[in-house]
Amino acid sequence: MATSSSSKIQKLINDIGTLDDNDENLEQKLQKIAEAVAAEQQKMRTALTGQSDIGPVDPADAFACDGCQ
Repeated sequence: MATSSSSKIQKLINDIGTLDDNDENLEQKLQKIAEAVAAEQQKMRTALTGQSDIGPVDPADAFACDGCQ
């Protein structure tokens, strides 16, 4: 599974491991986690660049490794 240097993102990634594969709401839960990771990445990018409006972070990229982004 992916790892992150951000403790907040790592906690969200770890939350995936606790999900039940047979849960009827699995897709929705994964989407919420991906959106939360994307939002945290947006905060990190804003902190690094000093720009608050650098465009949205794609939740599909949320679980790519830090070095790949």
